[in-house]
Amino acid sequence: MHSSLAVTVEGLPLGLAAVKFWTRKKFKGTAQLKKINPTRVPIEK
Repeated sequence: MHSSLAVTVEGLPLGLAAVKFWTRKKFKGTAQLKKINPTRVPIEK
């Protein structure tokens, strides 16, 4: 979900101006993600 928040010049929030939902049919690069165990990657990386 992607949303847009409307605010005044002073920064007072007015509310949501737009909301968009989207999905991907196929993710790119998922094969490489399976090779990396995220619990073993140092936080610096």
